[in-house]
Amino acid sequence: MYKNGYKILLAIILFSFLFHLESYADKKIKNIVILFPLNASMPSYQIFLEGFKSTFPEKFEEPYNLVVEYLDIGRSTDNDYAKHIVKIYNEKIKTSPIDLLITIPPFTYELMQQYGLDALSNTPTLHFKLPQLADTPSNKSSVTHANRNTLEITLNYEISKTMLSAFELFPSYKDVYIISGSSFTDMYFTGLTKESTKGFTKSHNFIFRNGITLDSTINFVKQIPAKSIVIVPMYLSDSKNVPFSTPEALSLISGNCSAPVFPVTDSYTKKKGGIGGNLFSYYFFGEEIGVIVREVLNGKQIKEINVNEIHFYKHIYDWKELKRWNLLESKSIPENSIFFNMEFDFFTEYKWYMLAILIFLMLQTSFIVYQHRLNKRQKEVARHKEETENLYRQLVREDRLSRMAVLTASLSHELNQPLTAIMYNAQAGRRFHKSGKLVPERADEIFEKIIENDKRAGELVSSVRDLMKLETREQEKVNISAVIQDSLNIYHSEAIGKQIQVKVNLPDEQVNVIGDKIQLQQVVLNFLSNAAIAMENTTSENKLIEISQRADKDSVILAVRDYGSGISDSIKDSLFQPFITTHKKGFGIGLAISRSIIERHQGEMFAENMAGGGAEFSFHLKKYRNE
Repeated sequence: MYKNGYKILLAIILFSFLFHLESYADKKIKNIVILFPLNASMPSYQIFLEGFKSTFPEKFEEPYNLVVEYLDIGRSTDNDYAKHIVKIYNEKIKTSPIDLLITIPPFTYELMQQYGLDALSNTPTLHFKLPQLADTPSNKSSVTHANRNTLEITLNYEISKTMLSAFELFPSYKDVYIISGSSFTDMYFTGLTKESTKGFTKSHNFIFRNGITLDSTINFVKQIPAKSIVIVPMYLSDSKNVPFSTPEALSLISGNCSAPVFPVTDSYTKKKGGIGGNLFSYYFFGEEIGVIVREVLNGKQIKEINVNEIHFYKHIYDWKELKRWNLLESKSIPENSIFFNMEFDFFTEYKWYMLAILIFLMLQTSFIVYQHRLNKRQKEVARHKEETENLYRQLVREDRLSRMAVLTASLSHELNQPLTAIMYNAQAGRRFHKSGKLVPERADEIFEKIIENDKRAGELVSSVRDLMKLETREQEKVNISAVIQDSLNIYHSEAIGKQIQVKVNLPDEQVNVIGDKIQLQQVVLNFLSNAAIAMENTTSENKLIEISQRADKDSVILAVRDYGSGISDSIKDSLFQPFITTHKKGFGIGLAISRSIIERHQGEMFAENMAGGGAEFSFHLKKYRNE
């Protein structure tokens, strides 16, 4: 059943339409109304209107008002809804006469007539209907005149023509699957398709599949053998009454099926999925109706109208689907066929443009020579840039080496601990072995301690080795907390030797940035080293370094705070410039290099004196987000 929202929307459209009819009544505008049974999303109607508008305006000079109504009655047998539509028309059409009414199948005219649409009795009407399922489709025009105002035309969907073109394209494929939806209209077209199979039952095996959900349909088509043929006559809703458009369902079926898929009309070929064939063409149908409407409005009597139904069928193909199935050279495709989604040969299509471009390029020879010279200059600049960057990397490495020279004694002490532990554990194991008391549990414990201390020594050596290398690494995702922890592992012995207490404040949440871990580690070590120098004259109980990690919405902040002498006012404004230092043994390049590293990471560096004494050095980097 349709919801009240559809009725309200339709009422608004109808009132708007009738309002326009009233406003143009004095101007003698010809009012044409086309009633479609489904909603505006159906591509077949859009293609029909394209064909209609390509012929109707020709040789028709009077003003006209074309109103297209999408009744959305094709998926349901909700007679109350159709009755409501007829009631609205009958109320308003009394003061807004229609010059020509066109009803498009399926079942539009029948429902309008059943519930007494007054316009059908006194308005020239083109009534298109579908044949009874018991009828055998005929190649001859089926045109009758129900009354002097109505031209009744039966549209014979000759699906057998579509089948024949499919069988000619794939002559060795004998299994044919008919896939359709569950609506009343779907079942009708399934019946038409079943009647069209009568001439092929001896040569082909037909399997029908409908009355299930679209998900079940997709799962079913995935199992269809590759050497089969799939035909989709109509798919407007599934067994749960979920609405679809046939091109939408056709595309899903084709995308999940290893066999070729065929539609039955041209509106389903323009969308990706259907190969095509000898199809009922809504475009040429619209063209023919456009001619008829023009003739009627120009004064021709309804009874004098002839309809060429053969014109409605055309060989129409999706060029990309033909290419997919290696059918572009097939002799089964007529020469006058129509192709959608065709890939054009660029050079053939635009040869004159290419010639003009060639002439233009020839006239620009002098400019190309200039570009060549400019390119040589750019290479020279690039070479100088590379040399400068190499010099910068060397300078950064020298700064690390000078810092490592200061840390060498502490590092040797730090390494001595795991090495001594390894020796003691090995000696203990040897003694237990000689005494015959080395049980497996005790041996495992000794070996585990040896392995643990060996790893500890190896990690320390690896960190120092990486720190002393020249940078040639690509930037990557780096955990800031890991940078802090690795830096503290290297600096641990130095802090003990200088009697410095290190307080660490890290958040539970892991925060990542994009950067070079070793370079960021160098910056942290520079901060720690400078903090220790600033506290050289501070008593042992007050030697404290606080290192913290904070974060806001978009960035992470790493800060190192000391309780030393603070930043001198004489160098405060030039603190980050090269060769600025108050330390007698320093070069004054550590902070300059550190700031350069942070700027290369698209960050910022800050330094300030703190109210409680000492100074804080920090840098801000943008967070990395997994988006």
